[in-house]
Amino acid sequence: MAKTAVSINGVNLDAFHATASAVKSDPKNGATVWTAKTKWKGGFKTEAKLRKFKVSFDEPAPVGGADTTISPHETVLACYGACLTVGMSLNAALNGIELKSVEVDLEGHIDLPGFLGLSGVEGLKDLPGYHTVKATVRVKSNAGKDAIQKVFDRVVKYSPVGLTLSKPVAVQTDLIYDGA
Repeated sequence: MAKTAVSINGVNLDAFHATASAVKSDPKNGATVWTAKTKWKGGFKTEAKLRKFKVSFDEPAPVGGADTTISPHETVLACYGACLTVGMSLNAALNGIELKSVEVDLEGHIDLPGFLGLSGVEGLKDLPGYHTVKATVRVKSNAGKDAIQKVFDRVVKYSPVGLTLSKPVAVQTDLIYDGA
């Protein structure tokens, strides 16, 4: 009879522990590389391929897009919310806590002058990009508030997307020109 994987909150804890064990036995196993590829589809439309999945992007009409789908900067918020949700599910499961629901409300504050080709607009930052991101996590569980707070604190402390947003990251961007 095959062994059934241990799962809490839909998290395959056997697979998680196997990966953690592999990294513990050889820390080089923890150095991973994630990839994505994007392709221009005209106007502000872009298609991204991540593993076997595709995601489309566009910009809202007020900045020149066709507003056919989500924008890249909205996706950054969604990625942080998803990372917090994954973290809550995983860390609750690791502590034997069953969750009933997790919802994350996010808002990001961006000043547009730099994106619009303007500079020196009083009261606004010239460089585009989020200068403030706010997330509110709502959790329902039969576990006590202290147990959920402990899980939440760990999730916020170690969120890969949260840490990426909150600290400088080395970004290298190269150009390959193929001519006409």
